[in-house]
Amino acid sequence: MNKKLLLLFIAAFLASFAFSQLPAEKSNQSEVIGLQPGHGVNVLVFTKTLGFYHDSKPNAIKAFYEIAHENKWRITFTEDSTFFSETELSKYSVVIFLLTTGDNLLNDGEKLALQQYVESGGGFVGVHSATDTEFKWPWYEGLMGARFIGHPPVHEGNLIIEDRNHAATRCFAADTVKWKDEFYSFDRNPRNNSRVKVLVSIDENSYNINENLWFKDVNIVMGDHPLIWCQHIGRGRSFQTALGHTSELYDNPIFRKHLTGAILWAAGKAE
Repeated sequence: MNKKLLLLFIAAFLASFAFSQLPAEKSNQSEVIGLQPGHGVNVLVFTKTLGFYHDSKPNAIKAFYEIAHENKWRITFTEDSTFFSETELSKYSVVIFLLTTGDNLLNDGEKLALQQYVESGGGFVGVHSATDTEFKWPWYEGLMGARFIGHPPVHEGNLIIEDRNHAATRCFAADTVKWKDEFYSFDRNPRNNSRVKVLVSIDENSYNINENLWFKDVNIVMGDHPLIWCQHIGRGRSFQTALGHTSELYDNPIFRKHLTGAILWAAGKAE
């Protein structure tokens, strides 16, 4: 089974447990799953990839489905960029780019619709490789706060929880947490942007950041190395977490609580 068919199989499996019909105008999209009307939160999860494909994507979709079901949210999964219109986006509290990669996932009109949605008060959450997405679009680069440039292999390292009072970080039990993941490096330090609030960084001395196997012409050592941050964009909210590379993380209760808090913050339902 190829990766596209695997994703559709997962979507079909999850849809069999849905409690309501798909939106009528999008019912021909096999990647889309509708759940019961949520309690004030309606989430659009965009999973399109034109670059690297993460094998964790099917389990990530399953995790977000289960998070939404547990919280009685409404959630839709799609790779269909036509969802990015003023009319369609107005239905959603939060847009999530989940393990997206590649450039020009959206056309010019769709990009404008996302920009207007966020700046007018919509919420946005980027998960892991969202920073490796739309890297030729300056507004999106500002939305994310930094652009991915490389990483070593998966390592265990020490996360530094800089703010444990945020909705997305209350799940962490200490100021320093051991975490196994693929730790991204970025083209800039988002902390230098006064609009950005850094929530979690990584201690580069706690893992072998110099094991740079795939990005040999790139310096991936940052020193001060944020991984999770948030910011206000116009009247909207943008949250970025670089965590979430491996499939097993999406079964981790702490990571699920982290994602739940990120969505609630982006939706303006929590601080």
